[in-house]
Amino acid sequence: MSRYGFDHFIILVNDLAAAMETYRTLGFDVRAGGEHPAFGSHNALVAFADGAYLELLAFKDAALAEQSFWRDAVKMLRVRQGFGGWVLASNDLATDVAQLRAQKLDIADPNAGARTRPDGQRVEWQTAILGGTPSGALPFLIQDVTPRELRVESPAEGLGKQARVKEVVIAVKHADLAREAYRALLGVEPRRVHNNAGDVAGYRFTLPWGAVIVAQPETGGTAMADQVSTRGEGLYALTRAMDDVNPARRVMKTHNIPVEDEAYGFLILPDAACGARLRMLQA
Repeated sequence: MSRYGFDHFIILVNDLAAAMETYRTLGFDVRAGGEHPAFGSHNALVAFADGAYLELLAFKDAALAEQSFWRDAVKMLRVRQGFGGWVLASNDLATDVAQLRAQKLDIADPNAGARTRPDGQRVEWQTAILGGTPSGALPFLIQDVTPRELRVESPAEGLGKQARVKEVVIAVKHADLAREAYRALLGVEPRRVHNNAGDVAGYRFTLPWGAVIVAQPETGGTAMADQVSTRGEGLYALTRAMDDVNPARRVMKTHNIPVEDEAYGFLILPDAACGARLRMLQA
């Protein structure tokens, strides 16, 4: 397989300018990305030290977006802000599509995408959608046409300069079915996992560039069960590792950001991060 790691993680927001200010308050370097005229959307980027990034995505024209591949994302955003998809990077998209079809996965032909940055620079790429939507249980794939550094610049300051993506958690209705799809996608065998409370179980796929956990809520009344029932299957939580997590703690304390302490780090509560569940852990 030519896929080589996490590319980016989409957070759907109602007001892009407000979301940018929120993430600056959280201590990150936030850059305006530009507009996607064909999709009725515009974005801003929060880059990490490993090259991955958060994409803050809002719809300037929801009616147009609903006619594009963002139709499910528009529906998710109407429920509430939060994660709306995630992306794996490819350096040979045509080969990946052929290989995944041979594995019986539902993947679309590569499709051209582009946006215009605020400085007028046009950025181009190709994507291939898995499962018919970019906002479901599976990620989609992307390959740059223009140089990647035009799509996302390295962080110049802030917590992103020290943060690297460690793992993602994907909330699904049926973990066993998701296991088969992810086994075909990632090409590795998972191990069975569960949380300490015993109300979430699933499978962990460990790769050289990070971990992917597909998890099924086994009881109602939990945050994961609520996501699956109201916004659908998809990205639930993102964990980033830092060599020293204490500067991030100080930023949260300085700006009165609500967090939940965990072993070796903390969770930024979703209400403080435009609905996204973001963990920061000591590397």
